[in-house]
Formats: sequence, structure tokens, C-alpha cells
Amino acid sequence: MRDGRDIGEVLTFIEKYVGAIGAKVFEVLVKNKKEMLDTDIVSVVGLSEQDIRRALYELHNLGLVMYKKVRSPSDNKYIYYWFIDITRLNHVLLQRKKAVLKRLKERLTFEESNTFYTCPVDDVRLTFEEAMENDFRCPRCGGMLVYEDNNSIKSELKEFIKRLEEEILNEERTLTH
Repeated sequence: MRDGRDIGEVLTFIEKYVGAIGAKVFEVLVKNKKEMLDTDIVSVVGLSEQDIRRALYELHNLGLVMYKKVRSPSDNKYIYYWFIDITRLNHVLLQRKKAVLKRLKERLTFEESNTFYTCPVDDVRLTFEEAMENDFRCPRCGGMLVYEDNNSIKSELKEFIKRLEEEILNEERTLTH
């Protein structure tokens, strides 16, 4: 999340992995731009302390938020100050994009190295070998399987891979400067 990057992209990512509460907690930390106690986040967001803590731990497990642990002078219990390390966050998001890119490339290889047959009734999709094992009949309804031209899938994957590779390259340049 470079300074110029729209936070909406990151919030959408967080909402998919952590949920709406996690996205809201992250947004509060971004806007606050300093360390916050979980109780302070609770007062801003207006949800239960348990929900906020769960979201914070999930965000931490994804590497999106950090905490500093300090002993309270009054009762000797630990107090957690939560914050976002933007530099680390950029690296975490870049690594996630690289993982997605790897999976997309694996999927493209699978699409390029197989021939597919589908059932027009059940949308079952089988490789040639699987279709042959089933005598080119749908394993669900018994109907005849039809050859599938997967060129459009391969084209979409190639285009998405190309855009993601460019995005990763640009972000790597930004992070190293």
C-alpha cells in the first residue's frame, strides 16, 4: 500500500480474507496513522471487544498489522498497541500477488496440457482421460459429454498473468527505490 495506492483495493482484499469487521479495523488503523489499543479501536468501530480482537489477530496472521506488547505499570498485565507497518504491508501484499501469479500459471499449464469435455446439462467438466474412463458420458446424469474449446479460458488466463506480472514488476521497482 504505497502512499498513492487506493486503500479500497486493500480493503477489498481484507474483506475477502478477514471479513467486514477486519476491513473496518484496518481502515481505522490506517486513518489513525499511529499505534492504538484494542479498546480504542472498539470505541471507534462500535463493535464488541471480542470481535475486534479476533479481527486484529486474523489481520496479524496475514501479516497486515503488527503489535507492540508492553506491561501495564498499574496491574502488570500486557497491553497491546496495534499499528500498520506500511513497508512490511507492501511486501506482504506483493508476496500474496506472487502466490496468486504462481497458481494462475499452474492453472494455465493445466488448461494447455489437457483437452476437456463438458456435460451441457450438469456443467460437469472432465479431462479427456476422465471422459474416456466414463465412456464420454456424464458421471452425474449419464448424458453425452461435449468437447469444450478452452481457448477463451487460456486467453483470459494469459492476459491476467501478463497484467499481474507487470503490476508485480512495477511494485518491486517501487519497493527497491
